[in-house]
This record gives sequence, structure tokens and C-alpha cells, in this order.
Amino acid sequence: MIKKRPASRSTSLLSTEPGGLGQRGLPRGALGKGIPASFRANLKQIDWTDLELFLNVAEAGSIRAGAIRTRRAINTVRNRLARMEDVLGELIARRGRDGLQLTQSGQALLRIAREMHSSRQSAAHQDAESGQRMRVRIAATEGLGTYWLTPRILEFQAATQLRIELHCDMQRVDMAEGDFDIAVQLEQPEVASSLCFRLGTLHLMPFASDKYLREAGVPQSVDDWPDHRLVWQEADQVASQLLPFFVGTVDTGDLISLTTNSSLTHFRAVAAGGGIGFLPTYARAISRLVRPIDIGVHLKREILCVLNPARAQSPEVERAVDWLTSAFSGEKYPWFRDEFVHPRDFDQTATAANVTSLFEGYIDGLDASGDT
Repeated sequence: MIKKRPASRSTSLLSTEPGGLGQRGLPRGALGKGIPASFRANLKQIDWTDLELFLNVAEAGSIRAGAIRTRRAINTVRNRLARMEDVLGELIARRGRDGLQLTQSGQALLRIAREMHSSRQSAAHQDAESGQRMRVRIAATEGLGTYWLTPRILEFQAATQLRIELHCDMQRVDMAEGDFDIAVQLEQPEVASSLCFRLGTLHLMPFASDKYLREAGVPQSVDDWPDHRLVWQEADQVASQLLPFFVGTVDTGDLISLTTNSSLTHFRAVAAGGGIGFLPTYARAISRLVRPIDIGVHLKREILCVLNPARAQSPEVERAVDWLTSAFSGEKYPWFRDEFVHPRDFDQTATAANVTSLFEGYIDGLDASGDT
């Protein structure tokens, strides 16, 4: 006797076992007989950020596709949707072999989400038509914001007619406070549920000015540090604890001639001949005031983009994210690739990408008298 193949089963969004309903048991409410009265009341506890996430996942057709679409981790999406089910007291979707299957409550929630999304878009279009420029607030580390983004941000602003607010500071911002839409930073956000993805890689190595190298000589290895002056930056998001690794000793006090918390001061001190400093390798692509010192000491940091979840899907923020992705593209700019590319190989790429002309007069116009 041939056994019948069991009908395909579907699972709850937060199910931990195939075919199960998760650990919450059966959902409350008679979904087959209409939406319970408590459903609408509980909706008041769902904020727009979660509702927008549900909308994106539902339209994408699966949790995995929704995670890719919203640039979130799969577990983050699953947990957020599970939390919505807990708040609503209803099962809103099941995972089946054909993708996400919305329940009756899920269909009702989807209609509400689409209506709210449409209303928000209409309001944004009305602002644009009334002459009010849409605003994008970007926080960036001081060096990346000042030296890499500022020279190109005016072109982006002119092309999009957006009102850009660029805040350059080494201090990490708290997206939960809602003061910024986008943050470009070097450390993971403190809130694990934040929307975060990698833009590129920042490579650092020792640099000095020609003036300094003529006077003090060119170090050949880390053993030569005692014969040189170091310029060091101490600030948030700077890997200061790695200084002993760079110089090969834990006794660093006598090696440092200048310490500053500012990326601008750090660069200017190195460019003016104050000593050797650890700068991003792209410094050579945008300036001829400094040159790399090749003694086999390199460091790389991830460049991260953190988004305000409440604004991540707005057209203006999406355009800004596309621009940032292009600005840190390793294909265009080899100094942002994951693998280390030596600055001596930059010249051809920098010329082709029009990098030198973009920054001409902006960096090398600094007062660094005596440099060549």
C-alpha cells in the first residue's frame, strides 16, 4: 500500500521547527471569521518603522528577499516580525514552500501599510511641489567627511536639489535619537537592530612630507622609530590601542611629538613636516603634500553606513545611499577595496577617475609652507 504524501505545510514567521507554530502555540482570534476587534486597538502599538518593514517583506515575497531589500540581517527581520505578531496577538504570515503566505490579519495589515506608505509619499511630493527641498542629514567621521565627501557633495546636491546637512565629527551618533538619516562611521552601531551595511574598506599606513623626510631621513623599518617624530590622533573611532603594534613597543611616550583629537590637525601636522602620521592611503590620491612610507605596517578598517530605520525607505535617503555607495566604490577607487592596494599604483586610477582634479586646490591649498 502506497502511503499518501502529506500535504505541504507552512510555518509561522517565528517558528523554530519545520511545520510548527513556534513556541507561542495557536494564534489568538478567529482569523477565518474576520479580524478580531482587538486587532485595530493593538495596531496603535505598532510604529511606522515596523509597519514599513512588514510592507517591504510582504512585497518581496520572503523573509530572505525582504532582508536583502531592506539591507537588514535575516534574523533581525524575523525577530521584528515576530515582535509585531506578539503585539497584535495575531499570526500575520506563514512561511511556505512558495514563499510568504499572509493570513487574513496579515492581508489587513498589508492594506494599512500600503495606505500609510502612499500617504507619506504624497506628503513628500507636496513638499517638493511647494518648493520645500527634501532634506538629508548625514553624519560622517571627520576625515572622510571633510577630505573625501565634501569636495564631491556639492555636485551631488546640485544634481538632486536636496538640502544636505553634513555633520563631520569623530563621535559616533545615536540613530535612535533621530537627529540624522545616515551615518558613515568606522565602528559597528551600539544598537544591534540598526540598519547597517559596509560601504568599503579604509586602509591606513605611515605618511610624511618630503620636507620631513629630507631632514630626518626615510625609516626603513619599525626599528627606526626612535630616530623619528610621530604625530598621533586620539579620538573616538580611532584604533588608538594599536599604536604599540605600529611602533613595535608598548613604551610609546618618547616617540610621539604631537597628539591631537582632530583629523584635520593630524593631516596638516604631517603635511607641514611635523612628523610621521598614520593616514588613509587615499591621502596620496588627493594630495601631493604627503607620501607613503613603506615599512610593511598597514591597518584596515570597515567603512560602515548606518541608516535611520524611520527614514531608510524615503526617496531622498535612498538617493543619498546610492551616492555614498558610488563614492566608496572599490571598482572606481582602489584605495577602498577590501584588499590593500599600494599608493604607488594609484596614479593611473586617480587620473582616470578624475580624482586629482576634483580635489585640486582643496587639499594642497592648505598652508603647509616648505612642502613640495
